[in-house]
Amino acid sequence: MKKAINLLMLLLLYVVAASAQKYDVKCLRGDSVAVYDVVETIRSEDTYYSKGEKLVFYLHDGDQVEGVDKFYYKGVIDTGGSIGYAVIQKDGKKYCTLSENLVFSKDNPEGVEDKVLTKSDELAHTIQGRIFNSIIPYIIIALLFLGVMVLNILATRSKKIRSIAVMAIPACIMVGTLLEIWAYSVLGTNCFWWCDKNRYGFFGSLLRIIPFGLIVFYQVMSIKFYEPVILGEAFDSDVQDGISVKPALISMLAALPVVIVSALIFEFLGLSGWVESLLILVSLLLALGIGVFLSLKRNIELMKSKKLGILLTLFTIVYILGCIVAVWGLIVVIFKLIIQILIVGVIIGFVLYAMPEPKGGGGGNVTYRTVYYDEDNKAHDSAYACDKANEEIAKREAGKHN
Repeated sequence: MKKAINLLMLLLLYVVAASAQKYDVKCLRGDSVAVYDVVETIRSEDTYYSKGEKLVFYLHDGDQVEGVDKFYYKGVIDTGGSIGYAVIQKDGKKYCTLSENLVFSKDNPEGVEDKVLTKSDELAHTIQGRIFNSIIPYIIIALLFLGVMVLNILATRSKKIRSIAVMAIPACIMVGTLLEIWAYSVLGTNCFWWCDKNRYGFFGSLLRIIPFGLIVFYQVMSIKFYEPVILGEAFDSDVQDGISVKPALISMLAALPVVIVSALIFEFLGLSGWVESLLILVSLLLALGIGVFLSLKRNIELMKSKKLGILLTLFTIVYILGCIVAVWGLIVVIFKLIIQILIVGVIIGFVLYAMPEPKGGGGGNVTYRTVYYDEDNKAHDSAYACDKANEEIAKREAGKHN
């Protein structure tokens, strides 16, 4: 009897562990999160969910819900930035809400496994995740590049400000760049959440992308604007070589393809283990080293100082990394915003182009002709033929009467 009771208790614990999953609401932005109705579809005994259009109610910080499942909202086409939704249950009815606003509750019994949240959702609630899911670091980045712009303008008008700007401009660019790299390393492309059309709609996202694009443009051009500041008023960009960026940029962009090709070659040659790893590392260092060395050599010649040339090249490397992250982010958000509209437009255009031309009296490129009927109601292609037929009919009728 005792064994049966213990078995029953274990069975109950298993059922609880398999079904009851509690989640606490912890909003990333603001103090509430929208809850939508959910569309449930069953195909081949598998259940699929999709987000409904109706906003049903709001959840607030500290609320607790029961998690059922998870799905991704992709829209017309998956642009690589799908948003995760948690299927929750309240009063026996299912709804959905953004999974990033939920954390696995400590009230869950021991043994209950989380089947709703991903590592990305969990990361969002770490200290780093909370920082870059707030708007504050992005405002700081924007202000830093705005400060660079102001310093560049003032440095051309005042020698005193120029002496400050020589150090302040690269410092601002490096801090802004490091923040961008840090944000991307923590959240990936999700660090551009503030431009996501799935959260803010087409026009809301567009209003954010425009200033983002302007800042990215200035960030890319900032090193050119910095050249007259660091090299002085005598610098002539049409005659003299400025800060060397291109060799290092080419090497950094080529590094990944070189590593991939090297790995394939070494695999084909049958190399493996530490030998393959060492050769791949050497390939990577060579790919990076050639361009960086060329930039370093030219920057030392430009600054006429080994120390200043090294510092300028290090600054250039950080600047390049920041530009890559910023430009890539801009491409991603624009792609997410426009690609669905372009795809729909292309499909509609293709359908209209591929539609067969209507035949008969339905319009389109249909050629009409005038038909003439004689007294016997026979059709003729011309008035002349019709008149001739009528003359013959008249003669025939006259012969009958005679």
